[in-house]
Amino acid sequence: MESTIRRIQINTQHLLSNNDCSSDIDPQYLEIKQSFDANALNKYLFPYEPELKESLTTFWKNEKFMLQPTFGLSLEQDRELTFKQFKRLMELALKHFRLVDLERNPKKIAVFTQGYRFQNTSVTTLMGVHFSLFGASIVFLGSEEQRKKYIEKVEKLEIVGCFSLTELGHGSNVQSIETIAEYDHDKEEFIINSPTVTSQKYFIGGSAKNATHTIVMAQLKVSGKMEGVHAFVAQIRNDDGTLVKGVDIRDCGVKMALNGVDNGRIMFKDLRIPRDQLLNKFGGVNKAGIYTSPINPANKRFANTIGALVLGRYIVSIGSVAFNSVGLTTAIRYSFSRKQFQGSDPKHEKQLISYSSHRKRLIPHLANTYATHFSNNYLLDLLSEKEKKEKEIHILASALKAYSSWSTRDCLQECRESCGGQGFLSENLIGNFKSETEIYTTFEGDNILLYQQVAKFMLSESRKNPPSEYQQPSNEQKQRFDKNYIRSFEFLSSALNSRLNQTIQYVTEKLSDSVSEGSAIMDAWNDNGTYIVRLGVAYTEKTILDKFIAGVMNYPDENTRNALKLLVSLYALNIIDRDNWFLKYQFISPEQSESISIQILELCKDIVPFSISLTDALGFDHEKLGPIAGDWISKNKF
Repeated sequence: MESTIRRIQINTQHLLSNNDCSSDIDPQYLEIKQSFDANALNKYLFPYEPELKESLTTFWKNEKFMLQPTFGLSLEQDRELTFKQFKRLMELALKHFRLVDLERNPKKIAVFTQGYRFQNTSVTTLMGVHFSLFGASIVFLGSEEQRKKYIEKVEKLEIVGCFSLTELGHGSNVQSIETIAEYDHDKEEFIINSPTVTSQKYFIGGSAKNATHTIVMAQLKVSGKMEGVHAFVAQIRNDDGTLVKGVDIRDCGVKMALNGVDNGRIMFKDLRIPRDQLLNKFGGVNKAGIYTSPINPANKRFANTIGALVLGRYIVSIGSVAFNSVGLTTAIRYSFSRKQFQGSDPKHEKQLISYSSHRKRLIPHLANTYATHFSNNYLLDLLSEKEKKEKEIHILASALKAYSSWSTRDCLQECRESCGGQGFLSENLIGNFKSETEIYTTFEGDNILLYQQVAKFMLSESRKNPPSEYQQPSNEQKQRFDKNYIRSFEFLSSALNSRLNQTIQYVTEKLSDSVSEGSAIMDAWNDNGTYIVRLGVAYTEKTILDKFIAGVMNYPDENTRNALKLLVSLYALNIIDRDNWFLKYQFISPEQSESISIQILELCKDIVPFSISLTDALGFDHEKLGPIAGDWISKNKF
């Protein structure tokens, strides 16, 4: 009885609070209009390299060939068009930056990537493989001499590169790959072999047809001693396109998406390469045949080798924001123009956006997209510092890659369904992009393992700086369920911070108990994997909230800032509503839980009047997207 009365009080207070609700939604018609200066917000969201950004905007407005889709093409036609568009993209890139800018000015790379307006996503994947994997390996793992030898050739496409890391039998466990590069001192060459079927390099983008060279990640063997995983530059095709002796390549075939990328599988049999083709920044073999390295032991050297390629994870995260932006711009605009069923006026059908259930499907993803973007900007600032905070960069890049790729998977699914059959049509892009971004969840690192890396870092840091003991909020605090309190940044930050600190303590105790009971450390870790992943997620979501709040509160225009603050509250309340931790550990009361569910629906409603401006500020011209983002009725006239 008492709980029933309490719920009545909550709903009464909720109804009273709606009298001053910030939204003014006409139940019959919601106009597509700007509620604030979207261009000003866009400049704030994307502040880097403004001249480059403007130049790219002009280019994409006038470009036709690069915007050609591959809908309905055969596999060979798809690959042919993709490779031509890739070459055109490389020409464009060289007008604005060089390969060394991956290290010297990553903001140029970010702005260039954020400027993509392709309908054919395979092009961006080929670019990533050639430039951000093959090229980045030379920049970050090679000596100055090796840079001079290869960089210009990579930029001019005299070399077309791919990246051979993943094997049939090993993906995430890179340290256990089986490919061997053994040094032959007499000839000053490395002999590369794939000793087993499972050691073949697998799913190597660009290798089946076009790549002339590859970075081979292999176990280095010198004078009978294994020195760990190293990177080698190897030519795999001759000038006439035939395979180099010692290289066998087969096509992986048709995939669920990205078929413009020619993924292949590679076997090496006594492939010989010169001594100087071992990228030797972190270790090499001298003329005396002796292996030397400035970094020891091997596992630390391996961490530096893999860590140097962290930019790829950042690029996945900014790509995720871009794909979300396309999906949300399209789906939200369509929800204003598409009508279904009568409301209070039987003469008029209601717009989709006027349905609470429809808003709940889309608006939370808009909040997540903005939240991710502000953290991406923070990471880009870290990447651009001269004295780089390597550990923070590695952990944040891992966290954002995992969070953003799963966010995009879910966002585009909701956008697709929210548009019905129109979302299934290729010309509206959402369905295509949904399929093509599926790979984001597993390349550049499996998300479960990335979250475990994040958790490992948090546990290590907690030994140096133990988190404060978790304490439940006071009874007085848990009886507050008014809108202002529930939406407040103070409440939201405290909630996510408390969850993080308590989860650190909980996981620490679980691991300690497992070891005390006789489990080996690795077994203890695996047995508690679910809790460890939760810790990684807790850190990621708390970090994203912190950067989101900081970015929003610095925005100068009050009207726009208030709209952004609604997104912040929605982002965090969704986390609280979704995770039973907050009720289980009594951070909130059942009454607050009910109020949070109500506030999420209200926030979705409050954001609607701002939603067109918010999506426009993400930078994608709706007139250049699919028909349902604009006048889809005229488009469908016979």
